[in-house]
Amino acid sequence: MQTDSHTLIDIPFNFRHTCWFCGEPASRELNFPRRANKNVEHALLAIPACKECEAISHPRDIKSIWQLRAHIKQKLMTKYTKHLAVGENWTKEELEDSEFSGSILGGFGESAWQMYEIAKQRIAYEGWPLIVDGLPFYAIDDTSSFEFDGMHYASLAACVEFFVNASDVDRDLLTQVVDIVTPARFGYALKIAKLNKRISPARRTQIIDDIAVQEVEDREAERERLAMNAQDHAIVEITVSGAIAPTFAIQWAMDRGAHTLSALCLLEDEYFDDFQHLGGAAAFASYNGLQLYLDAREDEAWVEENDPNKDMW
Repeated sequence: MQTDSHTLIDIPFNFRHTCWFCGEPASRELNFPRRANKNVEHALLAIPACKECEAISHPRDIKSIWQLRAHIKQKLMTKYTKHLAVGENWTKEELEDSEFSGSILGGFGESAWQMYEIAKQRIAYEGWPLIVDGLPFYAIDDTSSFEFDGMHYASLAACVEFFVNASDVDRDLLTQVVDIVTPARFGYALKIAKLNKRISPARRTQIIDDIAVQEVEDREAERERLAMNAQDHAIVEITVSGAIAPTFAIQWAMDRGAHTLSALCLLEDEYFDDFQHLGGAAAFASYNGLQLYLDAREDEAWVEENDPNKDMW
C-alpha cells in the first residue's frame, strides 16, 4: 500500500491497530522521513502510530527508523518520569498496604502502580519485525543505547538523568561511582546513590574515595585468585613408589613453604586438621604420598627427570 511516496510496513494480524513504537492503540500513520531526505538511506516508510507518538517532533538529522524509535522512546520516558518513578520508589505491595486517603492521595494509592506498569510497558515495547511488501527490512539498526533492568535508554547519560529525576539521587555521586565500577555494575552504583541522597560534598568525596580503594583491593584479590587457580590447574599429581601426592596436597605444601620433608613434618598436625574432612584413611594416603614426593625431591637428578612441578616450587 502506498501513501504518497511512503510505503506502509506489513502489519501482522494480531498487531492490527497497534502503535509500532509503544504498543498503544494506533489511530494514524507516522511517515518517516516526512519528505525525501538524502540523509536517510532506507525507503520512505509509513508506520502505524498512536496519536501521542505520531505528534512527537524529531530533528532532521535522524537518519533511520531505528534512531527515530529511540528518540520517541526517550521523549516518552522524559514525559512519564513521574509515572516510572513509582516503580523505583515503591513496590506494589507497599502501595496496596498504604493508608493514603483523601481525594488526591487516595486516588494515587489506587492508580499509581497501574500508571507505572502502563508507562514501563510502553517504553519497553519493541514492535514487530519490519517487513515491507513481504520482504524483510534489511536496514541496519544503527542506534547505540544503554540497557538497565530491562529498559533501554538512549545513552548512559540518559539513564543517569532518568534516575536523578525519578529517584532524586545525587547526580555527581552516581556518575562518579559508575566511572569507578564501570557501567556493567550500574545497579550497584545506583544502590549506593539511593542510600546516600542529599549528601554534603565532603561526604560524597569520602564515599567515592572508599569505593575507589575497595575496587582496587577487590581487583587485586581477584588477580590473586585467578593466579592461584591457574597454578592449581597447572600442578600435576605425582606418583612415587605406588603412592599418589594429589594436587591439593602439593598446593598446600607450596602455600606454606614446606619445600622439604623435614619442613612438612613440622606441619603434620596442621595438615591433618585442614584435611580431616577427607576422612582418616584418605587424609593419611594423601599425606603419605606428599611425604614420598618431598623425599624424592631431595634428589636433584630425580627432580630434573621426573618432577613436572619443579618450576612451581
